[in-house]
Formats: sequence, C-alpha cells, structure tokens
Amino acid sequence: MTNARSTKRAEQSTTGTVTGGWRPVAGFTWELFFIAVAWVIAFAAIPVTLFWMTRGTSPSALFWTAFWGYFAITYKLTAWLSDRYRERQLKTLLSAQDLLGGDTRPHVLYLRSFKDDETTSRLLNLSTEEQELAVTMLEIGPFIAFGEPGEKSPDPGAARMYVEEEQWQDKIENLMSNAQLVVARIANSKSFWWEISTAISVLRPERLVLLLPADQNVYEEFRRRANEVFPCQLPDHEFQLPGFRFSTSHISSEGLLYFESDWTPHLQTLKSPNFRQNYWTPGVPTFKVALRPVYKQLGIDWKRPPLQPLQILPLIILLIFTVSIFYVAALQLNALMELIRKHF
Repeated sequence: MTNARSTKRAEQSTTGTVTGGWRPVAGFTWELFFIAVAWVIAFAAIPVTLFWMTRGTSPSALFWTAFWGYFAITYKLTAWLSDRYRERQLKTLLSAQDLLGGDTRPHVLYLRSFKDDETTSRLLNLSTEEQELAVTMLEIGPFIAFGEPGEKSPDPGAARMYVEEEQWQDKIENLMSNAQLVVARIANSKSFWWEISTAISVLRPERLVLLLPADQNVYEEFRRRANEVFPCQLPDHEFQLPGFRFSTSHISSEGLLYFESDWTPHLQTLKSPNFRQNYWTPGVPTFKVALRPVYKQLGIDWKRPPLQPLQILPLIILLIFTVSIFYVAALQLNALMELIRKHF
C-alpha cells in the first residue's frame, strides 16, 4: 500500500510527529508552477492586446489565431498537468499503520459512510474535501480512517486501515478510547448510529465533532433520532438555499457540531475566510477557523490561517481587464463623437 519513499517519510522525529514534510496533498509543485505561469501570461495578454489596439493597430488573422490558440493550448496543458499532480499525490499515500508508527501523538479518528466517499473524494480544485480535512486534522493528530473492504486503492486524505468485518466494532471502540478527537460525518445508517452510541459512551464530549450534511432534511432526521441517544438536544439550524450561499464554503458539509464538557452543543457554519485560502487546499482555512473552539478545548495552540497574497492576483487581473475594457470603450466612443461632429 505504500512505497519505500512514503515509508521513509514516516520516520519519527524527537517531538513524536511525522517528519520529512509528509502531507495528504502534494503542495506547490512544478506542475502547479507551470499552470500558474501559463495562465498569468494568458490573462496578461488581454490588456496588452487591447492597449495595442487603441494605438491604431489592427491585429492580423494570424495574430488572432495564435492568441486564441494559446488559450486552447493552456487549457489542455492545465488538464494534463492537473492529472500529473493527482498522480503525484497517489504516490505519497501512507497506510494508517505507517502514519501511526511515525507519529506518537493521539490520533484523530474519522468516521463516515463509505458512500460519502463519492462526495468527499471528488476533486474541488486540485485537492478533495477529505484531503483538506486531513491537512487540518494533522495539526491535532495523525488522521486515520477505515478503508472500504475490497477497494483497489484508497482515496487521498485520511490514512486507511483495514479490518475483517467481524472485528470492526471492537477495533473502532478501541480506537475511540485512545483518540485525541473523533470526527464523524452525519449519516442515518445502522452502523453510524452504533458508532455514535459507542462514541458517547467512551469519549469525553469535547473529543467529538460532527460534520453536518448539506441536506437539511438529513440533519432534521438525525436530530430526531439523536434525542434518544445524546444527553442533550441538538440545536436547530436554518440551512441556506444553494443559490444563496454567497459566503459559505465550497465544502459539502454545512457546518460542524462540537460539545462542551457537559455536552452543551455548539453549531459552527463553515464559511470561507477571505484572502486566507490557497489554490490547492482552499478548504483548510475554512475547517481551521470553524474548529478554533475545538482546538481550545483540546489544549492545542490555534493560529489564524495566514493571508495569501496570491489571492489578490485574480482581483488585480480583473481590475486591469475591466479598466482596459472601459478605456477602449471610451476611446471608441470619443472617435465616434468626433466622426459625428465632422459630418453633422
């Protein structure tokens, strides 16, 4: 399941954390560098061309063929480089055993319905939702989950472990008992309710986090059944309609539930923090900001996600493009007015 290089990356440091820079995502690589350079050149060519035209130059058909051909080539190159980037991530996967062997901190256990992997393993940008969650959770502890029996290869994200079907309940209960944190995606399956009931019985409340579904009906059904299991009443929440989620995150979860030591529940909506997202794991700051009170309850140092200057680049490009359009329009309007004055 892992190669020699990924195993080497799991060597233990003196602090008990994984060394060698292992992350569930590949980070900024040469593939992303060339994607960025190609698109910066492409968009920079637009205002330059417009300005050139305002000087009275009429580009030839050959120029326009090359201009639009470059955009087409850049689009194809981006798709090819993106595929290479995803292949790179698959080569760096670790098994749960390798990760736990190289990181002595208490682990973070991720529980979800296997069918939810279809959503969380879907590419959002250059990473998946589970990868973004994994990057966040690695600040708390090694992030592990059970793999689906029979799968050919695990999705990037939580490090996978596999057990026989008749042993999974004993294994989960043992992992819960020793976990720094248990993160569970809300579902309504029989196995999920067994997992939640077990978590309530073996965990301190502040060590449980629930990820809300995006569907309000699913959450309401969960709330109704939760009254029979939880020692508290879960909060109501008004879900926003998809078309009105201007400030919410791209992540499929609506938010998260965490608990105080007396089981007092708190619901945090996931919102994207402005100018603190990068382009390959944009969901990490979203998760981290929402989890701030969880960090505090666990006694883990929380640091605000840093500002990302590159987030300003699209705004600058858009501004330049808009100014160029208005400038060209103003010149054309002025030429038209001059023509009207001469003839009328």
